[in-house]
Amino acid sequence: MSRPESQPTARFDRFIGRKLTRPTALRFISAYATNEPTLILHPIDGLEFFPNRTVVAKRASDPHDLLVDYAFRGLEQLPSESQSLIISVGLLEHIPDPERFVDDLQRILRPGGRLVINCNCCFPIHEGPHDYFRYTPEGMKVLFRRWSRFEVLRGSCGPFTTIGILLQRILMQCDIARPLRPLVGLMAHTFPRLDRFVRRQFASADRAPDTEYEWVLPAQLQAVVVK
Repeated sequence: MSRPESQPTARFDRFIGRKLTRPTALRFISAYATNEPTLILHPIDGLEFFPNRTVVAKRASDPHDLLVDYAFRGLEQLPSESQSLIISVGLLEHIPDPERFVDDLQRILRPGGRLVINCNCCFPIHEGPHDYFRYTPEGMKVLFRRWSRFEVLRGSCGPFTTIGILLQRILMQCDIARPLRPLVGLMAHTFPRLDRFVRRQFASADRAPDTEYEWVLPAQLQAVVVK
């Protein structure tokens, strides 16, 4: 006798709550609210901050002005130097050829325009099979080496918040015993409070003074890159 498929946990699980990544991402992009022409790369929370927007999506079911494929090929349809701002949240890690993608964005931006980008660093596989990369601050510098400068380049959260996010994603993406789910949910929402006790971080286990680092375990990176 075959085992019946379990219901999607999102239907009955009270221990996940709102995604821990969502408020941080929304605060980040809302700081760049503008009436200037803005390109939104797939629908996001906070569209109201950008009234003069063009939305690009990879799913026909999503609200969009332009539909492209899963790798966001098709951006050549947008005029060069037509946008003052580009918003990209949770997309870069799903692009199999990021150099091509970044070159497209550079072409579309006006001189001095900004790309506001949020991408994954320490995060579970998701939207498989189209999940290709994770980025570090140094990796971002390499990818955007032909741009003018970084106005912002930082981690989205401290290490304990990242652990909380990972625990929450376990609840969202793993079939685990239901009696265990409340405990994992409690830990997910408790761990972020421990970040206040982190005094220093190091990019090496020997904690040498020259390896002190601001973000060693961020769930995501937040960057503002200027053309």
